Amino acid sequence: MSLFPSANDFKAGPGVEKDTPRKTGVGRFFELVGRDMSGMFLANLITCLGFAPVICLVYIGFLMNSLPVMVLSAAVGGILAGPVLAGMYDTVLRALRDEAGYWWMTYRKAFKRNFRASILPGVLYCVVVTTQIFLVYFCFNMLYHGTNVGLPMWVGVVLNLVLFHMLFSYMWPQVVLLDQPLSRTLKNSLNCMIAFLPHALAASLVTIIFWGLVILCMPLGLLLMLVFGFWFSCEICCQIVYGDLNKVFHIEENIKKLRDAELEAELAAERSEDEASDEPQ
Repeated sequence: MSLFPSANDFKAGPGVEKDTPRKTGVGRFFELVGRDMSGMFLANLITCLGFAPVICLVYIGFLMNSLPVMVLSAAVGGILAGPVLAGMYDTVLRALRDEAGYWWMTYRKAFKRNFRASILPGVLYCVVVTTQIFLVYFCFNMLYHGTNVGLPMWVGVVLNLVLFHMLFSYMWPQVVLLDQPLSRTLKNSLNCMIAFLPHALAASLVTIIFWGLVILCMPLGLLLMLVFGFWFSCEICCQIVYGDLNKVFHIEENIKKLRDAELEAELAAERSEDEASDEPQ
């Protein structure tokens, strides 16, 4: 199972602070919320704005009762939704790595760096989620009108939800952290799903349950989306899978190597300038 990238595959970013004992579980969640809530909340607002077009376009297709229109709308809207969701994941992953820095400066740089790489994953994500919403609505709508679609259909819908969100739990962090084609990202995500099945399943269930509640609470769900929305589910899911990703991809070790290499290059440049200034004219 070829999962391990080289150090050159990692995207450059700010350095990692010296290791300190980290809390786990609920304690870690509240530590990050208390320390990085402002950045995560602002990133969440930007993500909500980025998803507004795809939500509106898909809703138009829903009113037309046309799955092809919904899927096409999702694909178009995913062009913007992908980069803003990548920005959300970048913010959360930096918090999990305990990286110091001003949120807006790091977010802006990460957004530009990840923009092109996150478009195709964004299209895929929006198309899949839109199709899933349509299938769930179809099943419940048929049941409401007195027709049961049958056990195989229900099992297929549930497996579709669980498996794809297991995949996405490992896909988005790789989009943010690694320079690699989407095919390799999906292959790695599938391998991680199998290798860390309990964690993948837990992250998937968190996403499904949370967004299911948001949808069921509509129109109040719009307020929940603005306040909690993407940062809440993203933080919990990343906290669940981050240890697996760090174990497989050596995230912090490779980022530290990049930081050390950048520092060494800066020092070498300064030494060259000093030597040039010391030469006799």
